[in-house]
Amino acid sequence: MRAGGMIVTWLLVVLAAASLITRANAEPCSATADRVEMAVSLRHATEDRPVHVTFATRTDGVKMPGYLIEKYPDEMTIVLQYEFDHLVVKDDRFEVGVWFKRKYARLTVPFAAVRGLWDDTVQKCGGDQQ
Repeated sequence: MRAGGMIVTWLLVVLAAASLITRANAEPCSATADRVEMAVSLRHATEDRPVHVTFATRTDGVKMPGYLIEKYPDEMTIVLQYEFDHLVVKDDRFEVGVWFKRKYARLTVPFAAVRGLWDDTVQKCGGDQQ
């Protein structure tokens, strides 16, 4: 396993643990103000400032390869840190290219599908989606 893959795995474990602790205190991601904050956080994603996004994979407007939907039928978390490119943030969604086990995938994620967003280690929004 590559060092980057091990880091992503470790980050996902830490992220899952943190979400259990802070989920009750986090605001939902569906409000307009949260969408603006998500857009700002996404635009600042770098190697030194990772952004973690958890989203519902079957929400209207989510576009991703079939093999990923099969593997993540309900929810998926991506970490925008090392292996991503062509991030485009729009008013209602973001689009990004990511690699999964050396396989490139282009994702489109409407903000309405986002269930949680962490900018580095700070949870910006999260909680139950209506």
